[in-house]
Amino acid sequence: MYKKILLGVDTQLKNEKALEEVSKLAADDAVVTILNAINEQDAQASIKAGVHLDKITEERSKRLEKTRNILESYGIDYDQIIVRGNAKEELLKHANSGKYEIVVLSNRKAEEKKKFVLGSVSHKVAKRATIPVLIVK
Repeated sequence: MYKKILLGVDTQLKNEKALEEVSKLAADDAVVTILNAINEQDAQASIKAGVHLDKITEERSKRLEKTRNILESYGIDYDQIIVRGNAKEELLKHANSGKYEIVVLSNRKAEEKKKFVLGSVSHKVAKRATIPVLIVK
């Protein structure tokens, strides 16, 4: 059982299976950190369209509501981090910070493109993280 879990969330994916696995891994006093990254392209496009970064962050937070609700239904405490940057690099930076015991990710690329076993984000995190990584299909 883990007390400090890093959950990488792509708001365009269904994360229910990953959340179910988190519920199995979480100790009674666990805290799950939900991490979502706003990539540079999205940030630049929104800024050019006149949307402030705070508004983008607020919209991302709204799209993470389902994830938060599911964690609450499992009785799991959480916090949330929304960062601007490359998802791979941000996940690795947090995973290797010493604050977490495991990383949990959903893997969409394996389902969409049968020729690849892992998507680029999950592949890089699994390869370079210094803590265990659970990739949920």
